[in-house]
Amino acid sequence: MTQSERQSSKPGPKPKEPLTEADLQGFKFFKRLRGLLDSLHSCADHPNRRLHFDGYAMGVLFYFFNPVITSLRGLQRASEFKKVQKALGLRRMSLGSMSESVRVFDPELLEEVFEGLAGKAPERPHDPRLKDLRQVLTVVDGTILPALPRMAWAVWLGDRQRGAKAHVQFEVLKGAPSQVEITPAVMPENHQLKANLQSGRSYVLDRGYRDFELFQGIVEADSSFVVRLGENAVFETIEALPITPEAEQAGVIYDGIARLGCKSSRGKFDRPVRLIKVHVPEQPPRGLKYPVKKVSSKKTFRRHVGQAYTLIIVTDRLDLPADVIALIYLYRWKIELFFRILKSVFNCRHLLSDSLTGVTIQVYRALIAALLSAEYTGLKPSKRTYELFALYLQGWVEDDELACELSKLKKQAASKKQ
Repeated sequence: MTQSERQSSKPGPKPKEPLTEADLQGFKFFKRLRGLLDSLHSCADHPNRRLHFDGYAMGVLFYFFNPVITSLRGLQRASEFKKVQKALGLRRMSLGSMSESVRVFDPELLEEVFEGLAGKAPERPHDPRLKDLRQVLTVVDGTILPALPRMAWAVWLGDRQRGAKAHVQFEVLKGAPSQVEITPAVMPENHQLKANLQSGRSYVLDRGYRDFELFQGIVEADSSFVVRLGENAVFETIEALPITPEAEQAGVIYDGIARLGCKSSRGKFDRPVRLIKVHVPEQPPRGLKYPVKKVSSKKTFRRHVGQAYTLIIVTDRLDLPADVIALIYLYRWKIELFFRILKSVFNCRHLLSDSLTGVTIQVYRALIAALLSAEYTGLKPSKRTYELFALYLQGWVEDDELACELSKLKKQAASKKQ
């Protein structure tokens, strides 16, 4: 019996076949990226350096759009093929040089490329009630990227819980992130937002950002906020307002002007706000999963998933109708859907580096890949568009078939908004 026959007779999963050049397709798209990444070439330049920042960034972007490459070792193997080297304009990458790159390359340069692409993203069709907002509707939230046990800098809640955190500012009307910061998971989200406030924005925040000093900072930055409060929120009613038919249709059960907090805490933020309460009806169970109890961060209440509850929303924009305030907060879920795409589709659940700098570089390249996908397809990033795009780059979909499928996806997206 030969060695290959003995290996095939062993129980358990069979070893993966080595990556070949025939497995890799769709190089023509990456020719456009060379000019986009040229500004990275001079970073940490040295006469002995063979792997430059632009080549490394191009290689990882190639990894994002080729599902057959599933690891850093697979990317290194792909860089040995002449066809890959010619199409991407890079030399063979060794594992040593790829490991060193996260210590010498500056992720801020990649951040500039990302922000340039994000700034050019066009606005997408949206509800006409948002046209008079006069501010950039921006959802802010953070998400945990699980880290490996050996990543000591990522210790979070305990010795066994480690992770990095992506703090994202997401522009709703563009359907794209505008600013991203990567920190250890212990960094509070409200502190990170305080350091990155901009003017002319309407920040949509979940109850984790309930911070009176943050509210004051947003107002002083010439922006506004729409934030959810917890069910145990303390406020003083100044005036109750009548509920309009539009607000009643949106589920609003209370509308009024109020002051937040008790007397001892009003020194941090002492100005009237608009406060509305929205009734969220009971949702029928989905699938065959066992019922799961939802627990708040303070463990002050427990509620079954799908159970009806009341949503308390406040904003400093006293001029907005109650139904528009409820609509604005409804768009907060856009960032949760984006986090799902970032982790599941663009594979940010699998970190390619053990360092914070390496994780930052990987996340920025994933964001660039998402923006390029949206620009190329004309649709927001999703699993369906990514699958279609990846098949096209691998040569399984012709140009006319791609145009036809994209047209179908655009019609489906338009029908959902009607």
